[in-house]
Amino acid sequence: MKKKQLWDEITRQIMHIILGLVIICIILLLGRDLSLIVLFIIFCMSILLSILIIFFRPISRYPVIRFFLSHISRDYDRKKFPAKGLIFFLAGCVLVLKLFSLDIALASIIILTFGDSVSTLTGLFGKARYNTRLFGRFKTIYGTLLGIIVSFLVVLIVIDIVYALIAAVFGMVAEAISIKLGEEEADDNLIIPVVAGTAVFLAKLVGI
Repeated sequence: MKKKQLWDEITRQIMHIILGLVIICIILLLGRDLSLIVLFIIFCMSILLSILIIFFRPISRYPVIRFFLSHISRDYDRKKFPAKGLIFFLAGCVLVLKLFSLDIALASIIILTFGDSVSTLTGLFGKARYNTRLFGRFKTIYGTLLGIIVSFLVVLIVIDIVYALIAAVFGMVAEAISIKLGEEEADDNLIIPVVAGTAVFLAKLVGI
């Protein structure tokens, strides 16, 4: 990987963490119901922005929007699906807030925020890559393990130890696996929180 590509990916993951922290703060400050409304509005605005950029390319030349796009999207997404990462990140957060209780939703978003970035950053430098087509790019054994550990430790803030471990393991395994929807790879910003939240919900349902 070239130095510019490496730096772009590192910067993108830093922005990923910042975005997650902002969303977590919004939820803690506003509560589940109000933050759900706020995040859904931002989600709709992000979709509108993406559509405007696709059909009115000059918009993307404005400094703020150009900076925004260059730090949240990978190069191959910017032309066909601007702001893809942001849109799916918000979609994942809105879904878990709607589907689950506040503690499960927060745990899922924390795993998305920290586990995903830690795993990807480790994968940029790691050599122990998975060697099957089941796993996506930048996915390494060490990255997944470190993502589980970091996610588990941070999620302990909001849920009990057993559920924290379940959420971390299922969320990060989902992050490592490359899930195809037709010809496209499903965005893990949507997959991770939904899988982690569902795993904890089912664990609580069966009384683990």
